[in-house]
Amino acid sequence: MAELRHGLSPFYLTWAALLLFASFASFDLPNPWGGAVLFPGIVLVAVMVFAYLRRAPVRNKPSSGATLIAVACGLALVGVFRVLAGAFEAGGAPAPHVIASAIVVGVCLLLVPYGRRIAETRLRSGTGSG
Repeated sequence: MAELRHGLSPFYLTWAALLLFASFASFDLPNPWGGAVLFPGIVLVAVMVFAYLRRAPVRNKPSSGATLIAVACGLALVGVFRVLAGAFEAGGAPAPHVIASAIVVGVCLLLVPYGRRIAETRLRSGTGSG
């Protein structure tokens, strides 16, 4: 439960949402600026990982199932973003990637409480790791 509270704290959710939005929205920037967002993004990820590990109350190695679910969710997130961006681009939106990234990040943040509840229920019932 401590690991869940730590990983889904407002601090980490805010930084993850900003990183996701900036990464996806950068597709609308002209070259070389779209690629230039890559460096600050990598630095931000490194800082987030360092802070996350340094401040973590517990250290659990993720199971292979949890890793597989995380990869699948990440791929689904990118897929939804690409479909939305394509739809907005076809519709003639001036900044389709910015709009699509705002929608994806907003929906993800709205789904956090439900995911947290599901994880807490699994942990309490003993079907989750931890």
